[in-house]
Amino acid sequence: MRRFLSRKGRFSLRQSVKSGPRCASKDFYLGLPTNNQNWPEEFGFRLGGVGPSYILSVLEGSSAFLAGLQPGDQVVDIEGQDVTNLSTPALIALAQTLKTVPPSIGVVSRLEQIDIAPGQDGRFGFTIVGDSPLMVEDCMAAGPGGRSGLKVGDYVMEVNGIPVKQHDTAAAMIKAAQGRPLRLGVLSMARRPKRLSSSMRVLSQSGDSVRDNRAHKAIEFNKKVEDVLGEEPDVKEQLFEVLKQYATERDVDSLAEALPDILITDNHQQLIDSVR
Repeated sequence: MRRFLSRKGRFSLRQSVKSGPRCASKDFYLGLPTNNQNWPEEFGFRLGGVGPSYILSVLEGSSAFLAGLQPGDQVVDIEGQDVTNLSTPALIALAQTLKTVPPSIGVVSRLEQIDIAPGQDGRFGFTIVGDSPLMVEDCMAAGPGGRSGLKVGDYVMEVNGIPVKQHDTAAAMIKAAQGRPLRLGVLSMARRPKRLSSSMRVLSQSGDSVRDNRAHKAIEFNKKVEDVLGEEPDVKEQLFEVLKQYATERDVDSLAEALPDILITDNHQQLIDSVR
């Protein structure tokens, strides 16, 4: 489980599994509100759902973002109280009565990955509307999306493994994928949540393990790039230039727009899935 905690004006991310070694908390000192009257928006995230309640969007750079909350998370407890089945209005009302600013919440990811094969016309049989979050407005039950389990009212949080917030960006990525399999990261409030234990993830780790994990992932990614683009030095150079720019600016939308223009073949698709 991932937790969003407060101790006298700081957010602490602590290991929350019963077994395994304890690790030091990671604290973010922030200028926080003095009460919860405008929770959760004033802390940088939005909720939705008639029970359970889900995180629909997280403002980049906000205290919620720094604490690790993600779109598609379900709120399962607040200050130790089970809120698994509380509606959003009830959850907000409860949070606003609590003295701890902000209240500690436990979350688990409910994001589902849906793979959609294109139809004979190369399209996927659905449309999306809105910004942050994006919602499925129309989906033909007998079309590619419908057959894969996509439903009207589902929230699209990722396209081919890349987080998306803006409609124009997501629409361009989906259009660029026409004729090829499409993977969506989807939050569906209509589906019964999975068992809690099956979706729990630990957010915080010790500083050393985080660094080791990141180094390992970087090595694995570089190996994959070499395997896929070893004979395409120009494409490889463009890819690393885009990734370098993202590391500096942290602009997800720009990254999402640039990758499909660089990685255009079916063989390249595996690299898009790895860029996260």
